[in-house]
Amino acid sequence: MKILVTKFRNLGDVLLSTPLFASLKEIYPNSELHVSVNDFCTQVVADNPHVDKVIPYSRGQKSEQNFWQRIRAEIKFYRQFKGKYDLVINLTEGDRGCIISALSGASKRMGYIKKPTLINRLARFDTTFDSQQRIPTVQKDLQFAEAIDQEKVVKKVTLGWRKDHEDLVDGLLSDLGLTENVVIVHPVSRWMYKCWDSRKVAKCIDHIQKNWQKPVLLTTSSDPKEMSMAEEIAGFCQQKPLQLPQQIDLQAYAYLTSKACLFFGIDSAPMHIAASTDTPVVALFGASEPNLWGPWDNEQGNNYKLTTDIQHNGLHCVISNDNLELYFEDGNKLSRGMMAITLNQVISELDSALNNLSKDSHKKPINTTDAVQQPSGAI
Repeated sequence: MKILVTKFRNLGDVLLSTPLFASLKEIYPNSELHVSVNDFCTQVVADNPHVDKVIPYSRGQKSEQNFWQRIRAEIKFYRQFKGKYDLVINLTEGDRGCIISALSGASKRMGYIKKPTLINRLARFDTTFDSQQRIPTVQKDLQFAEAIDQEKVVKKVTLGWRKDHEDLVDGLLSDLGLTENVVIVHPVSRWMYKCWDSRKVAKCIDHIQKNWQKPVLLTTSSDPKEMSMAEEIAGFCQQKPLQLPQQIDLQAYAYLTSKACLFFGIDSAPMHIAASTDTPVVALFGASEPNLWGPWDNEQGNNYKLTTDIQHNGLHCVISNDNLELYFEDGNKLSRGMMAITLNQVISELDSALNNLSKDSHKKPINTTDAVQQPSGAI
């Protein structure tokens, strides 16, 4: 049996679909599973143990092609799917997945429907779900597996890596003098309104290093805005955090987070990656909805609510504010919810998470009663 799953979304979206891949292999153990994603997401599924083939869609080439070149490229892409599959599941409500479904020749077709269109009808889906459901992505995508056999649903998020990824990361950590007892801080995103105040992030880093005597590794992508913000945060720190001497890919990053004792960050792909490796996460949510995008716990799922509160879910903690209003300040788009999260709230939850780790390892924290110095004005 040949199965095709299509998901033309971003990194975190694709990662959160991996429980569906595992479930399909559990339901159809002798099947061949192909997954088609945007080309920049191939790392997310390249070494997934449940995926037999990855078919990338090259979005980045469009700007370099004229109209007829784009048409030929699209036709070439679609021809790969013609009459080749028994089951197709389209996890994107756009036209591309519907066209693939129509061409696939599959006897069973499943997909999301946003609104009825001619192309939707051409796809001839046997089973559909509303793409606008306000439920977590993992849970939403798993509906397709549950519709086939709800007894064999797997809820673990997976990002695979290879031995060469391990060797690379182990070498970089060794050069930095780090062991597995590191706290990873990833406070940046290409959507800058998801970010917290740089000075407050720096105070958290200083607190972890001084009061808990744990090394902090500050990570960022190669995006210039993210790198600039990370440098700004490092500049505000009294004790500079460590940073990797080179960029690593997502699979190496997954292995890196698996070696960390704690991940502190915001709603981003790295946060989802850390949660997938069962590393405890403390995440800030003020510009996006934790009930949809909070760190998925591989045992308990997502039980967060859209609220102004501190929420614990399995290994993870979300500090959230439900004011999702965005505003501009000095030319930057910011989130009122993110800016409303206080330094004391975050320090308290970091202390709680690190204290729990100390209990597990039979080690006592250092100077945990030291007061957090607050700058003047509201925090």
